[in-house]
Amino acid sequence: MKWILATLTLFITSSASAFCFNEAGEKFNVNPRLLAAICFTESSFRVDAVNKNNSDSTVDNGLCQINSWWYPKLEKFGISVSDLKTDACLNTHVSAWILAQNFKTHGENWNSVGAYNAGFKKSRQGARNKYIALVKTNLERM
Repeated sequence: MKWILATLTLFITSSASAFCFNEAGEKFNVNPRLLAAICFTESSFRVDAVNKNNSDSTVDNGLCQINSWWYPKLEKFGISVSDLKTDACLNTHVSAWILAQNFKTHGENWNSVGAYNAGFKKSRQGARNKYIALVKTNLERM
């Protein structure tokens, strides 16, 4: 088990610059380690990850699993779905921007982290709590 954690830590350290956690964290005032833990929780650092199995028929794409709900807003900034699927650094920046929006509107707290995956609807509190636990575990392992 220790070698798995050591390997994971080494991978995170070596891939951090490729995935731009530090740069995105600084730009959007988000802890880079938290950002990395979220992206690992979302995709296990798979740049080409796609999830089409959301209960609300949305799709998640890329390293940080950016949900299709965001696409219309991102298109206004010139960011396409293709960009999210192929540019891990851009995907990370979008992830940091989303998390920063959550912090701005609902406070810098674990509930806002959980909303990255489950939204803020009251009925989704259980899903937020489950996601928070996963992110905390991954953050501690990093």
